[in-house]
Amino acid sequence: MPTSLRPAPAAPTALRTPPADVLRYPGRSLVLLGGVPGAGKSTLLNRLYGLDGTATATVRTSDGVRVVDSQQSRNRLTPLLRRVPYPAWRWVVHVLHYLRVAAALRTGDPVVVHETGTRRAVRRLLGWYCRRSGVGVHLLLIDVAPGEARRSQYARGRRVTARSHRAHTRRWRRVLAACGGGPGAVLPGSRSLLLVDRRRADRIGAIRFTAAPAPPAVRR
Repeated sequence: MPTSLRPAPAAPTALRTPPADVLRYPGRSLVLLGGVPGAGKSTLLNRLYGLDGTATATVRTSDGVRVVDSQQSRNRLTPLLRRVPYPAWRWVVHVLHYLRVAAALRTGDPVVVHETGTRRAVRRLLGWYCRRSGVGVHLLLIDVAPGEARRSQYARGRRVTARSHRAHTRRWRRVLAACGGGPGAVLPGSRSLLLVDRRRADRIGAIRFTAAPAPPAVRR
């Protein structure tokens, strides 16, 4: 697994309709940005961090946030496996993506992860690893209608098969049902849950992490 990090380019200056929402989390945190394919997860990350979708390694921003997107792993593997149909090596992308998430968490930096969040086994495994590592998990979920998500996929040219999209949609309904029980019902051990629609997601202007307090001085 590559260990190099690609610095995030400076986010383009853009006028936003005020007020923009600023989401704030503790420094030792993982923010899971979830939603079905086409919900707008990549769009949000690209806007907040100035990404362009071509990174081949975990991105570390100027303020120390590590951004992990499965597209980074796919970009890394494509030159090696481009002659093989993607469905045959999709699982390799997922494995590399989760290894990168684990590596990012070990650094102690805040981590933002692009992850559909629809697979229960993945959520449980991620929750277990974060609890073991002392990392607080916070859920930021974008909910859109299936038809709208599918249209967004076609518009961006980055789409999953119709069968896969239906499977994600079925599992997403279970995630939404679990939201009524609080964050722990969606991902065991998670500390907060924010469920937004596309319009609210467009209002998010920044994700900020509070620096950990310095340890008290030892008097001798």
